[in-house]
Amino acid sequence: MMIVHDAEEVTRFTTEDHDILLTTPKSQVKRAKLEAQRAKKEGRGYYFRRFRKLPKKIQLGSRIFYVEDGYVRGFAPVEMIYEGTMKCDVTGNVYCGFNLLMNVITWKWIKPIPYKGFQGFRYFGGHEVEIIGGWLDSMPAV
Repeated sequence: MMIVHDAEEVTRFTTEDHDILLTTPKSQVKRAKLEAQRAKKEGRGYYFRRFRKLPKKIQLGSRIFYVEDGYVRGFAPVEMIYEGTMKCDVTGNVYCGFNLLMNVITWKWIKPIPYKGFQGFRYFGGHEVEIIGGWLDSMPAV
């Protein structure tokens, strides 16, 4: 979801209280790249993240930001919240719980922000971010 003002795309914005931050564990980085490559090849797809309990502030349109290798790298907005079982098309793994689905074509790379990885999630409101690329672009260098 891009914000449009006077027919120009907004590339800088402040995150909101319902946006959340997650870490891609080092052990999952390779798989995440495979998922992204497959989505690019097919021209479509969804990322999803499972939670045992749904974060209280999360809503449709909330942005899910990801930390990878010590930097916040990008985000995608939540398009669907699904409670139940989902199967990953890439790994075949089955996940149960609350699943947040994000359309891959809505992924935006941001100017990397230094941030130490962590377990779980954190609300990510009040941070200034700058969009520097879209889903078909390569991950920006630091």
